[in-house]
This record gives sequence, structure tokens and C-alpha cells, in this order.
Amino acid sequence: MKKLATNTFRVKFFNKLMGFASVLQNIPAKITPPPFRLMQIGSLFWQSRALYVATKLELADVLGDTEKSTSEISKALQLHEDHLYRLMRMLASQGIFGETAPRVFKNSKTSAYLRQDNPKNVRAMILMHNSPEMTKPWMEALEESIRDGGVPFAKVHGVDMFSYMDRHQDFDLLFSQAMDSVENLTGNLIFRRL
Repeated sequence: MKKLATNTFRVKFFNKLMGFASVLQNIPAKITPPPFRLMQIGSLFWQSRALYVATKLELADVLGDTEKSTSEISKALQLHEDHLYRLMRMLASQGIFGETAPRVFKNSKTSAYLRQDNPKNVRAMILMHNSPEMTKPWMEALEESIRDGGVPFAKVHGVDMFSYMDRHQDFDLLFSQAMDSVENLTGNLIFRRL
């Protein structure tokens, strides 16, 4: 019975934290003039894609606990240095990496959650949400689905998401890893049976 009471407290505490986070997230919408807010939202896809590419390239892992120049990183990963610099500078402007000197970067508190050696990393969630399997339905079938009541994922892939995962082990594994990352962040609160 004590375990049930403890979990109930944790779930209530987590719900309060999520409510507070929601209030914080709404602050920009309240203080930013509407046209600028719409432009911000309209460009979030670019930011999301930049984060996806940085995660896929494992830039946070390459940086580790050190500072590295874009020259060092581009050589290690066989990337175009100027394009890498633009990507990292864009992400640094959002606090995802830190630029400590011209063309020299380090991990920030935020990018630390992209490192594979961080048990609370969210890599799989970033990779899953931005995977072709998940982005194609939003890009190609969302409008049609709003019109006819269909499901975007099924329209693009021909089956529902769980049937698709049964046939595509790589995506199934990525989905499982993404769910594990949520579980690791919340301390199993969402998935734990009461």
C-alpha cells in the first residue's frame, strides 16, 4: 500500500511540473507579437531538422567533455567544415551547443542530453520524431487527412504505425528506444502500474 501512495504522489508531482512547464511554454506566445510568433512557429521545422542532423551525426558525442574546432570535428566525421560551422552556429544560437571561440564549440547543458553516454539522453526521441517514417506523413498526408478524416501515417505507409513497426525492425527498435528515453526521464512514472 505504501508503494501505491508513493507512486500516486510522484504522478501528481509530475503532473504539477508538466502544468508549470506548460505555463512557461506559453509565455512567448503571450509576449511576442502575433506575426512574429507565427514566423517563429513556421520556421521550427528548420530548427528541428538541424537538431536531427546534429544528433544523427553524433556531434555531442564527438565533442564529449572537450572543446573542438569545426576543423577537428569535420575531419573526424568527414564533413564539409563551412557547412558544419553554420549548423553548429545555428544550434549554438539556440543554446544547444556553446561557441567558446570563433569556430570552436563545446557541449552545453542542453546538448549533454544528446550524448550516448548520458543515461537520460533523448537521442532516440529526436531521431524518431524526425525520421522519414514520421516526417513524411506530416509533410505529405496531413492536409488530405484533415479533409477526409484519414490517418496520415497509414496514408503514406499503407498500414498503421504498429503494423509498420512489426515489418520494420529498425524503426521498431528506434521507437522502443525513444519510449525508454521518456521512461528514463520520468523515472518510470508514466509507465509504472499503480
